[in-house]
Amino acid sequence: MPYNNNKDTVYMQSILPFRYEHETTSLSKLHPLTRFLIPFILVIPFLIVEDIYLIFTILFFTIIIVFFFRLKILRILSKLKSILLLTIFIVIFLPIYIGDNVLFQINIGIPIYFYQEGLELAFFLFFRIFTSIFVFMSFFSTLTYSDFIEALTKLKLPSIFVGSLIIFLHYIPILANSNKKILEAQELRGKKITSYWVKLKTHAFIMGKSVLVNMERSERIYASLKMRGFTGKITFAPRGFKMIDVSVLLLFISLMIINIFFIDLKQIYMGVMNLFYL
Repeated sequence: MPYNNNKDTVYMQSILPFRYEHETTSLSKLHPLTRFLIPFILVIPFLIVEDIYLIFTILFFTIIIVFFFRLKILRILSKLKSILLLTIFIVIFLPIYIGDNVLFQINIGIPIYFYQEGLELAFFLFFRIFTSIFVFMSFFSTLTYSDFIEALTKLKLPSIFVGSLIIFLHYIPILANSNKKILEAQELRGKKITSYWVKLKTHAFIMGKSVLVNMERSERIYASLKMRGFTGKITFAPRGFKMIDVSVLLLFISLMIINIFFIDLKQIYMGVMNLFYL
């Protein structure tokens, strides 16, 4: 990801909170694949095991890591804003449709009932989704854009998948920003956008034109790269797994096994809550 020491430089943004090449963290010493796999180790167990206490434990543990290693918390949270709204929209209607025990009702011409079971399910799903995204965003913020690509290639994923994902993460936000600027320029020149459907139609026209122009440009770039020996494969200078990488992965796996099978998290949380009530 290109950068410049000038603070006025506008960085090309991705939908993930990657760090810039000149930014360093203590976790940068770990192999990119290690930093890529850690959030999967943390998230997959509580997506399988329905335990709210495990979710809170992983969230609290991740927050400690973020502050201890001085990760860019504001950058992480800025990427969560739109996803958080989508998460709320997903769960907000569950208390109305799921359950048997009515907590309360409102009347807006027709009675709307809010059920206890639906509210509990909405609460659980919200924290499960939010914690999953927060964990991934936190650990991905330790990766540069090139680290992320290297981790994907080390997993031996198909090159067409890696290439498509790179385009989605990097160029889709750029195209969206370009569309926004074009619409703003048209409005400044007197174009009247009177309804949502007119705006959608304008967006579609601009996006289609942008895609066609960029496809033609990409074909010229690819032909130029091919003449210079590009084979279509993304390669990196060899960087092998070290003992510290294996140790860190085993440590996180062990922590998850201990939390799931050997520690009664509910009893610990209840004990802490009782201390505050005394």
